[in-house]
Amino acid sequence: MKLVKLLFVAVLLSLCTVHAEPDPFEAVIRKTDALTPEQEQKSFHLPPGWEIQLVASEPMIGKPMNMAFDSKGRLWVTLSREYPFPVLPVEKPGRDRVVILEDFAADGHAQKVSTFVDGLNIPIGLLPYKNGVVAFSIPKIHFFEDTDGDGKSDKNDVLVSGFGYDRDTHGLTSNFKRGFDGWIYADHGFNNNSTVVAKDGSTFFMNSGNCYRFKPDGSHVEPFSWGQVNPFGLMFDPMGDLWSADCHSLPTYVLLHGGFITSFGKPNDGLGFAPEICKHQHGSTAICGMIFGASDTFPPDLAGNTLIGNVMTCRINRDSYPEFGSTRIAKEEPDFLSSDDPWFRPNNMELGPDGAIYVSDFYNRIIGHYEVPLTNPLRDREKGRIWRIVYKGPNAKPASELKDYNISKAGVKELIKELNNGNITRRMLAMNELVDRVGKDAIKPVAKMMREKKSSSFQKVHGLWVLYRLGELDPKILTAATKDADRLVRIHAMRVLAEMDKWNSEQHKLGLNGLLDKDAYVQRAAADAVGRHADFDNIKPLLQLRASIPAKDVQLIYVTRMALRNQLIPAENFAKLASAGLTQAQTNFIADVALGVKSEQAGNFLLHCLEQDSKPSAQMETNLRHAARYCSDAGVDELAKFVENKFAGDIDFQLALFKSVQEGVAQRGGTLSAGERQLITFTRA
Repeated sequence: MKLVKLLFVAVLLSLCTVHAEPDPFEAVIRKTDALTPEQEQKSFHLPPGWEIQLVASEPMIGKPMNMAFDSKGRLWVTLSREYPFPVLPVEKPGRDRVVILEDFAADGHAQKVSTFVDGLNIPIGLLPYKNGVVAFSIPKIHFFEDTDGDGKSDKNDVLVSGFGYDRDTHGLTSNFKRGFDGWIYADHGFNNNSTVVAKDGSTFFMNSGNCYRFKPDGSHVEPFSWGQVNPFGLMFDPMGDLWSADCHSLPTYVLLHGGFITSFGKPNDGLGFAPEICKHQHGSTAICGMIFGASDTFPPDLAGNTLIGNVMTCRINRDSYPEFGSTRIAKEEPDFLSSDDPWFRPNNMELGPDGAIYVSDFYNRIIGHYEVPLTNPLRDREKGRIWRIVYKGPNAKPASELKDYNISKAGVKELIKELNNGNITRRMLAMNELVDRVGKDAIKPVAKMMREKKSSSFQKVHGLWVLYRLGELDPKILTAATKDADRLVRIHAMRVLAEMDKWNSEQHKLGLNGLLDKDAYVQRAAADAVGRHADFDNIKPLLQLRASIPAKDVQLIYVTRMALRNQLIPAENFAKLASAGLTQAQTNFIADVALGVKSEQAGNFLLHCLEQDSKPSAQMETNLRHAARYCSDAGVDELAKFVENKFAGDIDFQLALFKSVQEGVAQRGGTLSAGERQLITFTRA
């Protein structure tokens, strides 16, 4: 009987094994058939209290890529039928377009979809601006304007040109976000080479992933951070930190101004790479779009969390962020949304002014750009959906209806009131209305609000930026903001200081005082501000801050190191260090950041530090390489003697040091000195 039972169990197991269905989400080319929007809606799984609604689908829209709301509560969407093949030559009109969704019903459904501009070529990034939209179309960023009020673009102004497209089309430039400072921030996607140029002639080169910013009128463009692989998602949090989602590296980053991020073997700037805040992958390298928990319509457990779209696993992933000083480290939480439909592709998300989450769904059997040939006929070109996710659980603050939201003609008082809204999207839109539409007439009322005790921290934050952007920020208002009881206001006061081209003595004092703030986020913003204003008198305060930072606050350490490095770029500041009375610990901090300074003075300083240190280390090899590359010719001869004399008894380490020096010498180029030839001869022996 036992034998019979065992055989019976074995047969059952074998039958289960034979007939087990493969996981439909594992197939790069999905094996299931497309569902109707109504069927797909039933496939979603959300936490208790959340509801998902259909906003739009085919044939009203096609394949959505990026979305953005305007001050009328309308949703602007880029649609592409051409992807993944660009229209060539690029002067030829494409079949892609920017549409506007409006007249939303109570269930979120858009009852009107109109085309604002067509004939585009894989448009991804877009941002509504004034009476039109800033949008990308290969190979330029344009301002498409409606000058006659008929709801369609009739004027095209090129803002930024020079974007590469010939090596890849699934990243390009995307996810335009207006910053507190009024600039438009954007991703630069994978693989392409771009030498971008703005109207004033400002220009720089990008390869593959980077983040940059440009003025809405195209008057200037500049880099913001370097690296990443294929970023596709940007957002600002209430403190002004810029977050990015990325494909093929790590899912989530806080982008630190001027920082270098790992990117397929590319070098850093000598300071090392910016710290990573998310170590897990969420089961995929295809991350798109971001939402930050910054709305009073969300339940408390979502506050400060991030939501990111995962187009490979067909999920929306969620992370919370325990704080270590000014550094937030991602903690993986249960997924916010999952789907039973393998075609669901959440490639972009926006927080609406109604407090709901909007998700663009690039509904498709195939999403991989390299995993499947671009010519595969199973790539869908027509289906696309946009979803609205709203919280209706316990103690929910009812999300407003978009049909009730329109601040495009609101007066100053109403807009100032909006600056206190619990939804960051509404606050940002109100701030931009005060600057872009109201203009100078907003200065006195906003300044009055800044002086009133009843004004909220949100109002003060956005009021600061309104006055700064309009060129009328009273120094007394700025000084008061640096001393405000709420760290949020103090953080933004430091960020405003960072944007000022030149400091007077009072502004310099405010920046240095920020380094002494009791809050680490304020210190980080102050370090960034001080770092953008090189002055020898900044070095000692930055060294004092550097010595006090806890080891776990890696972002504050990194920003402080960048700030220190920037003080040493003016050649004369290195010369002054000799009489600065630095301690050994402070000298070590300077040596640490000197690796990011490409000057003879930096090389000579490192040479001097090496002569004071006799402890073999991998760091010594790095310092030697940098010193050999940048120090004076006479210094190279000193390096040779240093290696021979200090480590004569350690041949292996001596050889490693000589090789480091040789690498540095080789990078110098030019004619070899006698000392350099001695090094080359030694390492070849």
